[in-house]
Order: sequence, then structure tokens, then C-alpha cells
Amino acid sequence: MIKAVLFDMDGLMFDTESLSTNAFIEMAKKQGYNMTREETHLVLGFKKEAIYDFYENYFSNKNIDGRKLVDDHYNKIEEVLFTIGPDKMPYLEELLIYLKDNNYKIAVASSSDLEHINNNLKKNELEGYIDVIASGEEVIKGKPAPDIFLLASERLNISPSNCLVLEDSKFGIQAAYTANMKSIMIPDSIQPDEDTKLKATKILDNLGEVIEFLNKEN
Repeated sequence: MIKAVLFDMDGLMFDTESLSTNAFIEMAKKQGYNMTREETHLVLGFKKEAIYDFYENYFSNKNIDGRKLVDDHYNKIEEVLFTIGPDKMPYLEELLIYLKDNNYKIAVASSSDLEHINNNLKKNELEGYIDVIASGEEVIKGKPAPDIFLLASERLNISPSNCLVLEDSKFGIQAAYTANMKSIMIPDSIQPDEDTKLKATKILDNLGEVIEFLNKEN
């Protein structure tokens, strides 16, 4: 029986992935490189430190400063995040209301750091729905390791087998699978590959469809 729902944040709760993609492309151009959208998707679900490591290595032979690229990208998106805040994804608040009304526990389990998680929730006035937060800066291994979801379930005091993970990335689905949790993928920037389809409990089009899934499941 599902007793708790664990939300990824970027691309799942808030439309931050398009901000990130556009920021990477714009900042790469300043270094003379035409970055593709596919290249920006290579780090979806990664912890902040892992994003630095990945792009430093990825651009090491391309005369691009990967660390500066990531720094500039964060500075760009924070101009939006810490002023007006990100846009909510469709049906997010409707789902949160449903979960509260039906006594589910709710966690945000995101690779982002606490500052960004708290800011995004506050800007959209959603803090009151969330029971616990687990952030990428609190675990040693980021997704696809299961650590962040296991931390969230521990803080909720609910068994992993009674948790449902909502994700938009293949690394998040892998993490949920390894944690022995049910999972739903709601694709944002990229569609699921065959391995992800096998490991996800369900692939849905939007957060609103999660309500119907839970009504049938429980």
C-alpha cells in the first residue's frame, strides 16, 4: 500500500529544466561553443558537484572552461529563481491537495541543494504541503544511487516499499527501483528509454494522472 509520495523537483514540480537548458546554451555561446539541447540533458538528475565534474571532463578537450560554464549557468537561472521563482508544472497543486486530503505523507527528494528547494517552494507558496525534504547536498551518492529516496523515507518513517516516487529522469527512476520503491515517470525534456520503461511502475503524461493511479492502487 502506498503511504507516501516522494517528489523529484526540477522538471517534475517546477519548470526549471527549460531554464537550465537555455542558460547552458547561452553561457556556452559566450565561450564560443554552440551547445546542443541534448548536451544539456546529459546531467539531468545529477547532484551539483556531479554536474561540475561531468562538464569539466566533457569539455576538457574542447577549449571550454566547464566549471565556469556551470557557474555562469547557475548565476543565470538564479536571476529568475530568486526573483519571480519558477513556474509550477501542470496539476502540481491539485495533486498536493489530493495527497493531503487523503492522508499521504509528502516529501521532496531532489538533487538540488536546500537553498533552491526551499526557495522554489516558498516562491510558489507550497511549503505547507511538504512533510520532509531530502536534498542532494545531504547524501554522498546522488541519483542513480538510491540514497536520497532512502533518506526521505527514513525521515517520513515509512518503509521504502510503501513509497511512490514521482520522477522525470531515467536516473531518478533507476534510483527508485534500487530503493525498492514504486515509481512513476512523467517525462519532461526527454522520453524514457527501454530500460526506464521496464523499471518504472508507470509512465504518465502529467501529475494530474497520478490521482487516478492512486485511486486505483489504494
